[in-house]
Amino acid sequence: MAWTKHEKAVSELNSHDPEVLVKTLRFIKNNIIGNKTKKDLYIGFNIIPKLVSFVDMTIAAETTKTIVSQGDIYTQVKIQAAIVLGSFAYGGEANVTKIVKSGGVKPLLGCIASTNDPKLIEAAARALKAIYTSPTADKNDIFQADHLHNLITLLNPAALNPKSDREKIASAHTAELAATIIARCCDTNDQQIQIAKAGAFPALVKLLSCGYAKAQEAALDALAYLCRENPEFGREIVQTQSDSSKNPVKIMLELIRDNSPTMRLIAARCLTHLSRDNAITEYTNDISLVVLPTLVKLLDEKGSVREEAPHVLAYLIRDNEELQKAACDADAVSKLAGIVTHVADEETSYYNATGDSDKLKEHALTALAAMSSLYDNGRKLVVDAKIIPHIVTAMSHKSYGVRSAACQLTKSLSRSVHILRTSLVDAGIAGPLFKLLSDESTDVQTIACATFCNMVLEFSPMKRTILELGGIEKLVELVHSPDNNIRLNAIWGLKNLICHAESDIKDSVMKILTYPMLAKLIDDPELDVQEQALNLLRNLASSKETDIEEVFKGLGEEKLMNIVEKKLCWSHPQIIKQTLYIISNIASGNERHMQSIMSRQTILKNILDYMTHEMPDIRLVAVWCLNNLTWMKDKHLTDTQDRVRLLRQLGFEEQVKKMANDEDLDVRERVKSAISQFSELS
Repeated sequence: MAWTKHEKAVSELNSHDPEVLVKTLRFIKNNIIGNKTKKDLYIGFNIIPKLVSFVDMTIAAETTKTIVSQGDIYTQVKIQAAIVLGSFAYGGEANVTKIVKSGGVKPLLGCIASTNDPKLIEAAARALKAIYTSPTADKNDIFQADHLHNLITLLNPAALNPKSDREKIASAHTAELAATIIARCCDTNDQQIQIAKAGAFPALVKLLSCGYAKAQEAALDALAYLCRENPEFGREIVQTQSDSSKNPVKIMLELIRDNSPTMRLIAARCLTHLSRDNAITEYTNDISLVVLPTLVKLLDEKGSVREEAPHVLAYLIRDNEELQKAACDADAVSKLAGIVTHVADEETSYYNATGDSDKLKEHALTALAAMSSLYDNGRKLVVDAKIIPHIVTAMSHKSYGVRSAACQLTKSLSRSVHILRTSLVDAGIAGPLFKLLSDESTDVQTIACATFCNMVLEFSPMKRTILELGGIEKLVELVHSPDNNIRLNAIWGLKNLICHAESDIKDSVMKILTYPMLAKLIDDPELDVQEQALNLLRNLASSKETDIEEVFKGLGEEKLMNIVEKKLCWSHPQIIKQTLYIISNIASGNERHMQSIMSRQTILKNILDYMTHEMPDIRLVAVWCLNNLTWMKDKHLTDTQDRVRLLRQLGFEEQVKKMANDEDLDVRERVKSAISQFSELS
């Protein structure tokens, strides 16, 4: 049979002769490295548990005692077994899963103590690097026993006492592997904390100056992920001293000028994370003049560098209009648009065989979205690049990441009223976007829902199309989602839909949403959902007396006033602000509507208190409430005088006069009106 020699090798793994085992494992190793077919063959023979038993000293001691007694030869068995496991692990997710399920991680971690044979440490670390690159592995294992301490010890190439140049290179390679493993095991804040407490920062900063490029890259990578969205650790890294007494940031700024594109990319990522942490504010010029241009130039590179550069660029310029402008000035839009235009679902001539065109497209769209999120001219450049048809196509892409990025870019573009009314409408984007509200990915649903918030505003020509597609029904359906972000964006969309809308649209929304559901959302566990639900109620009660009356009928006067009274007592400024707007809108209604407020002493006293609030926005709305309550409508002089008399007794007139010189211009203007109305009704 064709596979006889391989079947024989598998049977020889049961030998108790360590020399036979070493020979057999080397045979298997030489056959599987770089050969997926042979890897699949041996995995099919179910040899992974056997390999794990060789790596695990405890299991080996129980089952193959003659091996243990052989000392060095047993170490060779462990080394060869670890190498084979590592080769399997580099063969893909399915292989990693089998190794993990066979209990291979802990034995490999047990091999990385610095007292072990350097070759065993390197083989085990190489296997662990492949395993921890996969989401399948339980990364908590590394935080058990002394494993983390052992890893950090390996970050120092001198820890393995290398003598020859070859040994020094091998030690540096092991340090690279250790740093890479650390970079893959700091996904959560708790993991970051544990790694930092174990002393990773000084060791990683020291590694930046080791002179071995791959080890330096790995150290940068680990530092970048340890400080991602962690300002405290960002500052700690910056303050860590290196062996050369150079500031770590200055070392990074040297490495970002390296000849290697990979080194430049990883240095740019680390500096980007530190910048986002506000840990290097004194290097602002370097960020805009060195880091950003480097990332834009890397868009012209190949493979994984080109794939990752847009992702880092997007993170750097997000929420920063000045950097978005700088990126546009550096011609980033045309480069990214070129990527989007030419990268197909499969690999193309623009992307080599090791790349992932889906990720490249996703990252390019994400970078364009970031570049146009605040900077209006960035939006114009994206439209001028003629990629909107590609955005529409991307909404039906097989990759959820690409679909999500297409939504994000649409959201950024829709912030321009002109683009919303022209380019996006002409592209027919409403239909494809609407379908994504039912996407299988909650991430896509979330961003699609957020994008719709701009599409349903009063000035949007797509509003009617969305209503015809069943937009109200779909948004109400999503309001019931257990996912907090989807629920938030859905209620936000409904709020925008009824903003300045005609009564028939408001009625259509509430017929499906219902007032009991709105009341439930106003008490949602998520504060942001509460805020938007109150904002929706505010919009329902705006514009017309008939709209206010519908709210009174829908909730009931007592329940409505109870909600208002309760929410005014909250400490969250945005909840207070929206509640005051509801009161202001109700107070613009008829006499009965105003009286519902006047009959609640607690509400009135809270309005008075908020006239001295530290936030001008809240002071402004509180004065608006007062203005509406003192406004005389339809010759109801007696009713208005009664309201003014009570408000004067409560101290409103005295307080509003004290605000005549308020620091905020808008507040001062409203105060003038309030004082005038009190004077007219003296």
